[in-house]
Amino acid sequence: MIELWAVGGYSEIGKNLTAIRYKDEVIIFDMGIDVSKLISYEGEAWKLNSRKLLNIGALPDDTQMRREWGGMVKAIICTHGHLDHIGAITKLANNYRNAPIIATPFTIEVIRNQEKDQKARLENKIIKLNPGSIFKINKDLTVEFVYATHSTLQTAMIALHTPEGVIMYTNDWKFDDNPTFGKKSDYATLKKLGKQGVLALISDSTRIDHYGRTFSESLVKEMLKDLLLNLKHEDKLIVLTTFASHCARIRNMVDIAKKMGRTPIIFGRSMRNYLDASTRAKLINFKDTEIASYKDEVSAAFERIEKVGRKKFILIMTGNQGEPDAMLSKMARNELDLRFQKGDVVVFCSETIPTPICEANRGNIEKQLRDKGVRLFLDVHVSGHASREDHRDLLKMVKPKHYIPSHGTLQKLASAVELAIEEGYKLGENAHLLQDGQRLKIS
Repeated sequence: MIELWAVGGYSEIGKNLTAIRYKDEVIIFDMGIDVSKLISYEGEAWKLNSRKLLNIGALPDDTQMRREWGGMVKAIICTHGHLDHIGAITKLANNYRNAPIIATPFTIEVIRNQEKDQKARLENKIIKLNPGSIFKINKDLTVEFVYATHSTLQTAMIALHTPEGVIMYTNDWKFDDNPTFGKKSDYATLKKLGKQGVLALISDSTRIDHYGRTFSESLVKEMLKDLLLNLKHEDKLIVLTTFASHCARIRNMVDIAKKMGRTPIIFGRSMRNYLDASTRAKLINFKDTEIASYKDEVSAAFERIEKVGRKKFILIMTGNQGEPDAMLSKMARNELDLRFQKGDVVVFCSETIPTPICEANRGNIEKQLRDKGVRLFLDVHVSGHASREDHRDLLKMVKPKHYIPSHGTLQKLASAVELAIEEGYKLGENAHLLQDGQRLKIS
């Protein structure tokens, strides 16, 4: 008998935390935050203690699970380096200090940066596990990392091998057969696991209500090349904004800037954290690119841009969601030495995260930029999340006995269950709709 405790990420997009129990052994999958709850706190969010973060809904509420299962936790296993999957580690992991944290080398480097930035100290043992590798936790439990594509580096689908069968946890993933960095998802291993027998598949439903499939990141590379190499912008400032964790996309931006004869400069603390992690993990190297994150570095870079000429540079920065404390927002509000001029170009390589605060912030910054006469290019982007037909393909490959959607609102989880029903599953029998705090026994 396997018991699942849906701690977080089953009533919202974010703060993912799932606990799996076999006999007296518990494994935790992911330990994330709800990033949208932190936006209004700007740079002060990480100074809040765990209780405050829990009260504002940013942290998964593991209180009851910790009381009942805390002493049995054998490992905390992370899928990838996005904050909605690892952002709570510095706040919660020490409650399970005897449990090692198992993650890919890149994800571990991101966690180490979080420790440093937040002046936190993890007491858990750290175990690096490459995608495609296997680690034996104890005689009954073995974790296998299956290579997956996503919008950040070294994402893994987790296959937990137990005496009751394999539990697969796939938050987050996409099927990209033409990634701009790394390999495509490991279809062979997924099919092999399906033949061996998967007891349960726990999979994110972030984009399951989008019909069709999610397109390749290589399309964004081509869109950027088509836009930037042909745009009439010879004497104008160009700003590109995307997610800090999208290292492959940022590398493509850097390369295109150089092809244009412009010097790329990357701005922001979160950018530095992810790109430094990529360099240290020996994945994508950013040592050849200037990154300005501290106040004196930013001031010096802005001074050089004005002195040498705005047309000589491409700026890459965060702020694609209109976050009030992001560099792009501060520029739009004339709070920095470098200011936008009529005809300057801003390219949003992102979609708006579908939460009210993100949609409002994004609307505000677009209006501010348009009022300045800035040329906007929106949604130069493909998602890092699987669409509906990708989910169908995963179900057909893995053939799980039980299907449990996660990482979504109730509406998205319901849409995932509808897909499972189309594939022959039955609600309440082998397709299960859970909400935060609920538990499920399967065999």
